[in-house]
Amino acid sequence: MTTGPLKVRRFKSETPPDRKFKVDDLLAFRRGRGDLAFSIFIALVALFFFVSFFFASGWDGRKLPDEMGTYLLRQFGIIEGEGRLERLGRILKQGWVAPAICMAILVPAAVLNLRKSRITHNWRRRFKQPVEMSYEASKWLSALEFVGWFIAYTLAVPIFGYLVSTLVFGTALPWRMGYRGWRWFSICLAASFAIVLLFRTGLQIKTPVNIWLYSLLPDGARGFMLTWF
Repeated sequence: MTTGPLKVRRFKSETPPDRKFKVDDLLAFRRGRGDLAFSIFIALVALFFFVSFFFASGWDGRKLPDEMGTYLLRQFGIIEGEGRLERLGRILKQGWVAPAICMAILVPAAVLNLRKSRITHNWRRRFKQPVEMSYEASKWLSALEFVGWFIAYTLAVPIFGYLVSTLVFGTALPWRMGYRGWRWFSICLAASFAIVLLFRTGLQIKTPVNIWLYSLLPDGARGFMLTWF
């Protein structure tokens, strides 16, 4: 009796890869489809900070001298060198100086970025390339899922304890990422338990004192779990 060759089941992620990168391209800057919308948003944020600067940084309460040109030359030591550092130090201590420096960098950078983004957007439209921001927006929104995972984990620890919460989320999240099957479940479970032993049992990382699940245990077991797990 002959049988055919055995089929080897290899791991296949349920999450399809978006694109493949080379190591040299990881830090390369590229403008995607939704870059114009993002650049407009950044420019509006810069405009908000620029407008807020005039009434929220102390700029409106300053007192300007009558002869501004002579005042600046004296403060920066151009016409009076003695005491220049002290005068410059008094200027830098004023509340509006640091925001002014930030505005001098942020606003031009936002305007130049918006201009470059607009040029790239027009180029993509000219050569019939996609310019919709739905793809980029979907990726930004999909990242919020993992924020939800983290929030759910932090909320679960005071209820079920560090041990149970870490074991559950340490196996559920890899399953969500496509690491499925008994082999991967065992690996993730063992790794999660090792994390508990390292951080809670070994390093004694503090956890909430009032844990609902541990309060249901007898006094001896409750004290043991609160101390080591």
